[in-house]
Amino acid sequence: MAVFTGIDAMQAAIDELTMNGFGQHELSLMASDDTVRDQLGRVHGHVDDAKHDPDTPRRAIVSPEEVGNAKGIAMGVPAYVGAILATGAVVASGGTALAAAAAAVAAGAGGGGLGAILAGWIGNQREETLRQHLDKGGILLWVNLRDGEREQLAREILGRHAAQPVEVHEIPQDTGRPSA
Repeated sequence: MAVFTGIDAMQAAIDELTMNGFGQHELSLMASDDTVRDQLGRVHGHVDDAKHDPDTPRRAIVSPEEVGNAKGIAMGVPAYVGAILATGAVVASGGTALAAAAAAVAAGAGGGGLGAILAGWIGNQREETLRQHLDKGGILLWVNLRDGEREQLAREILGRHAAQPVEVHEIPQDTGRPSA
């Protein structure tokens, strides 16, 4: 587990971990304050409280590239759907090709504008959660380790980017199977 005092340092560590064979499914961040409150009934006041609590809810890593893809979809789909619907309506009502093209442009621009608002919201969601954690002393990143060799590699990588010394915590994993 490592604590980061900047988004860029955290992202650099994640990038280096993934380039060295760690899968995104092996990495997790602390969940948003809303999720923590929902699951624990309270919010950690400082990163030190959260990092020592094995019940701290986590969330999957969302890379900047994935956010960019989601933003592109959020902008493109409403523009496309708006243009297609407007064109279909004009053609179905007997309108000319020129009227259909004008309607497609207008509806596509309107849909794109709506999509831009949605895209901004998507980007803000990721940033807001990370900033919540920075305000409490840092962003927590956990790495699920399979063996000692990978632990040493993770410690080296995290140590180059983290704001505090890297810590190892034994946290039982929920396998989804009933315990014996």
